[in-house]
Amino acid sequence: MRIALAGFTHEANCFCPVPATWESFAARNYALGEELTAQARGTRTEPAGALDVLEAAPGIGVVPILLARAGSSAPIVAETYQGIRAELLRRLRAALPLDGVLLVLHGAMMAEGADDASGDLLDAVRSTAGQDTPIVGTLDLHANVTIRMARAATALVGYHTAPHVDMYEAGESAARILLGAVRGELRPTAALVRLPLIVPAENARHTDGPLSEVINQALAWEQQGRILHGGVFAVQPWLDAPDVGCSVYVVADDAPETAARCAQELAALFWERRAAFVPELYAPAEALRRALDGTPRRVILCDSADAPSSGSTGDSTAILRAVLDAGLTDVPMLLNIVDAEAAQAAARAGVGAQIHLRLGGKLAPEYAQPVTMEAYVKLVSDGEFIFKGPGMRGVVHRMGLAAVLSIGAVRIVVMSRGVTQWDPQLYRSLGLEPSDARITQVKSPAAFRAAYDGLYDETIIVDAPGAASPNLTALPWRRLGRPIYPLDPDATFDAAAHTWQKE
Repeated sequence: MRIALAGFTHEANCFCPVPATWESFAARNYALGEELTAQARGTRTEPAGALDVLEAAPGIGVVPILLARAGSSAPIVAETYQGIRAELLRRLRAALPLDGVLLVLHGAMMAEGADDASGDLLDAVRSTAGQDTPIVGTLDLHANVTIRMARAATALVGYHTAPHVDMYEAGESAARILLGAVRGELRPTAALVRLPLIVPAENARHTDGPLSEVINQALAWEQQGRILHGGVFAVQPWLDAPDVGCSVYVVADDAPETAARCAQELAALFWERRAAFVPELYAPAEALRRALDGTPRRVILCDSADAPSSGSTGDSTAILRAVLDAGLTDVPMLLNIVDAEAAQAAARAGVGAQIHLRLGGKLAPEYAQPVTMEAYVKLVSDGEFIFKGPGMRGVVHRMGLAAVLSIGAVRIVVMSRGVTQWDPQLYRSLGLEPSDARITQVKSPAAFRAAYDGLYDETIIVDAPGAASPNLTALPWRRLGRPIYPLDPDATFDAAAHTWQKE
């Protein structure tokens, strides 16, 4: 039996001014054919998990098609989206006939002219592979799962974790369900419940808090064998489009009533906990004061509004400006910022030079302005490093030309390109140790907590301007479907009325 493995992932943020282009994918991962399997091996990612299950199954041949990945940003420009989509479908057609397709998705991908790009892609793969061919997709926990996606797929399998540490396991689960469907051993039936709800990611974790209680119930039913998969999706909340919201998607084996009942119960639990997702936020100056008050301890300043992994530009100067204004350059501190121009200036000046520069605030002037400063060039690097924590372990990340600048005890990583900040290797690859710093800036809402575990004593979430602000009610929404909580505190929800079923 021949099973195709393909993927196209991107997470959109409609408040980011910088769209995804071809360079966005080329800078991360764009693999064709056997390059896909070579890149996946040894990593803790969905393709690796799927490959390990499929290749171990007797009588199964894996046909690698294409895997295109980009970080979060504004929606993909139309030409880039259509070009990658066309290449994926061309290669899929060339591989026919196929017995099944495993498709690695994010689920919150948007492109110009395609609000639901994941649904559009699934529809196109369905048309190409055939109406009776099993198609199973993997999804990020922050997917915006639409009826269009659910209708096109045989089944969808999401992460159960935030911080995301089960990407590999999601790939394994998807492959097992696909194998069962291909062999006729399973008949996946699914139900989707969509909620009029968006939640910030800071308190949407599987380890504790309101989301963990919903996920744990889904996991209990999976372990009991009641369902094949219970996906709880906390949605990428910065999608300014009409059809957006948190959701629950349940897959059962030839049991549509069970799928619907479980999905509705999980959705009701989710809705009941909606108020608990709102995090406590502190302005930059207040966050610094709190970090330095009381017993000396290691503090992470969670600068989630500027998180590249959430679609921000990574060049906010809010915390840096507050540090300089307060004269805190004697505090051991690790900061980071995206500024290709400043990285080039540091490289030209060379290690040991004292330079004058305007740093940050150049990519999204609506959120931040440059800071003028003097700094010492401590190090220059190619900016390449590998994640070593549990999330995306083994995956190479590329900051582009990077430099470490020093101002007193403060160290600033200046990178040419924003990268996911889940892992302390961002700092360690440049000779900086977060556990030695009094304050470490991390631009990630929650996913950093897994790899940074043991390196900090407290997290303070900063309330700063940014495309990924957790202060959802303060953002300039234009197209989002209403009513929706928390923008509309009086929004109501009926799980049965919001249920879609696939039998």
